[in-house]
Amino acid sequence: MVKLRITVTLKKTVEDSEGDSVKKALKLLGYEGVKEVRAGKIYFITLVKGSKKTGKEFCEKLLANPVINECVVDD
Repeated sequence: MVKLRITVTLKKTVEDSEGDSVKKALKLLGYEGVKEVRAGKIYFITLVKGSKKTGKEFCEKLLANPVINECVVDD
């Protein structure tokens, strides 16, 4: 079996409104030292057979929009 962890985030050039909202909320809670917050999703996928390449295919075909997202596959 192959276990993959796929992380999908917005590219640095794309505004992350969810991350900005979290940063503002943290500041309201008194956390002044937060410089940046970026939000994303993590998928944990277990394959009977496959590889990191299969995970990259998942990103290209379903999980990420290549125009706005970065996708990192770890095994």
